[in-house]
Parts: sequence; C-alpha cells; structure tokens
Amino acid sequence: MKVKLIRGVMVAGLVKKAGSTLEVEENVGRMLLSSNKAEPFVEPAVKKAAPAAKKVAAPKEKPSTPKKETA
Repeated sequence: MKVKLIRGVMVAGLVKKAGSTLEVEENVGRMLLSSNKAEPFVEPAVKKAAPAAKKVAAPKEKPSTPKKETA
C-alpha cells in the first residue's frame, strides 16, 4: 500500500519525514491511516499530449485568366 505521511514517524526502525511517500505493507498502512499519521497516496494520472492537428493544405486555385472583352 502506498501512503503519504502527514507527520514524522518511525517505520521499520527508520525515521521518515512528513510529506514523504512510502510503500508499506497493508497492515502498517492501515495503522498509519487510522492514527492520522498518513493518507492514501494515489499516483497522479499522466496526461498524454494531444495529438498535433493535421495541417490541411489550402485548395489550389487555378490562376485567374482575364476575361475577354466583347465588343
């Protein structure tokens, strides 16, 4: 279970500071959560970059020809 520490604690004989995230066993995680020393940690979702918009070529226009004058 992954938890984020709210307060400094000792886990497995090691001092852990508040704000750090740990991977602990289920029973240790439940004990930390119930004693308000940790909160569940959820990995932030990785945002995928939006696919680049396809460039559409402008339609090719035929060169304009001058209109013939009628006399």
